[in-house]
Amino acid sequence: MQFICVTCGTQHAESADPPAHCAICEDERQYVGLDGQKWTTLDELRRGHANEVIAAEPGLHEIHTEPQFGIGQRAFLLRTPMATCFGIVCRCSMTRLWT
Repeated sequence: MQFICVTCGTQHAESADPPAHCAICEDERQYVGLDGQKWTTLDELRRGHANEVIAAEPGLHEIHTEPQFGIGQRAFLLRTPMATCFGIVCRCSMTRLWT
């Protein structure tokens, strides 16, 4: 099973039991609630959450989870004649996006 940190939303490597800690949440800049580290799975998360895809503008889509989960990350799908990029704006597409 691949466990997901409830605080930051990071999915960890497959294991039989939840990880002892989350490397992301151990960073002093990250907040972990008073109840401590909590874990979920993708199957559990799907019961109450769904990904929403919004067309921000032609060729650019925003993908985020509703209701918000973890630290509220969002991804962008950018389509260009050269490439399709997931999560980040590729170097090959950055000029096209801003010009």
